[in-house]
Amino acid sequence: MIRPLFAFSLGLMLIAAEGRADTLKDGVPNISVTGEAYEDVAPDLAILRFGVVTERPSAADAAAENARAVDTVLAELKKLGVPDAEVETQGVTLAPATTEERDPKTGKLKTLQKFFRARNDLQVRVTPIGKAGEIAGSLIDKGVNSFDGIDFDIARPEQRLDALRREAVKDAERQAKIYAEAAGVRLSRVLEIRPIEERDIRPRAFAAKAGAAPGAMEMPLRPGLQRLAARVNIVWALSR
Repeated sequence: MIRPLFAFSLGLMLIAAEGRADTLKDGVPNISVTGEAYEDVAPDLAILRFGVVTERPSAADAAAENARAVDTVLAELKKLGVPDAEVETQGVTLAPATTEERDPKTGKLKTLQKFFRARNDLQVRVTPIGKAGEIAGSLIDKGVNSFDGIDFDIARPEQRLDALRREAVKDAERQAKIYAEAAGVRLSRVLEIRPIEERDIRPRAFAAKAGAAPGAMEMPLRPGLQRLAARVNIVWALSR
């Protein structure tokens, strides 16, 4: 009973503290301002999503041929310098399938052929991002026949976000001072700080060129820029 009672008591304390904060804001003149800061950053991580699909008359043949094709793709990734830890299997399926055709005389669908389809979906994280186009082209050349897309991301954004959070606080204070001075009052102590975290992704013109190996196909990619943003709402008490 001690742990549930402690959790219950802690919950009551948090509710009471929030209630006191609201009462404090209601009891004194105050101003609430939202500050923000953002930075457009070139992504440094590419995430490739692709699959190897194999169709054969028998399930065993489809599975075996698919496994051989995937081994070829994995060997190519290793040859291109992609660590094993950056390659992840997203799904493996083996299912019967058929092709159908509508009879021009009767208008009915008829089954033409029954076969088995094996599929192995993979995801690869690529750094530096400039190698993504080369790797994507090489994988298609080595047997990848289902390309599901590519995402661009920032591998370690926390340091930039911490700096933006500081700038967002400064922006809120700057705005609050303008309003307070215009109203003939001064900022007093801070009554509340409420972070409004967000990460807004907006494409910008930014091209990354990858030097492909001689004879290899290269997939043209334009990662754009990602906007890192931080917002915070701060409430100050006001004084004369």
